[in-house]
Amino acid sequence: MTKKIIASVLAATIAMTSVGATPAIAKPSEGVRILQGLAALYVISRVIEGNKDDRRPAMTPNPRQDHVTRNPPRQRRHMLNVPSQCLKTFNTRRGETQAYGSRCVKNNAPRLSLPQDCKRRISTDRGRRIVYGRHCLRQHGYSVARR
Repeated sequence: MTKKIIASVLAATIAMTSVGATPAIAKPSEGVRILQGLAALYVISRVIEGNKDDRRPAMTPNPRQDHVTRNPPRQRRHMLNVPSQCLKTFNTRRGETQAYGSRCVKNNAPRLSLPQDCKRRISTDRGRRIVYGRHCLRQHGYSVARR
């Protein structure tokens, strides 16, 4: 926006100076005016250069992690297991899909709270069901409990 305004003002000043041009007769006071005009053009060009947003942000190094734990604590790992008997195959209009039934999870793992992002409502041949997506749960850190 500012580039367009500055370019318009600059074009207008150049156009206006050429309209009233008289033969070039050098006077001592005009030399000062020419230097002032050049200085103004330099300042305007610096303002335009300063408004460019193509500068890259400075890269900050990652903090060093001395103790990286690959597996969560044993108690936490147990909490993120979804009962394997709740993984069902549902027949939908688009074909078969595998998901965890919400009632089954609630009955077999009452303390387990699954993420709401993974909750889906699907229409099956046996009515509407609320299920949790298998891949979504895996992405949120849940796994299938082995029998």
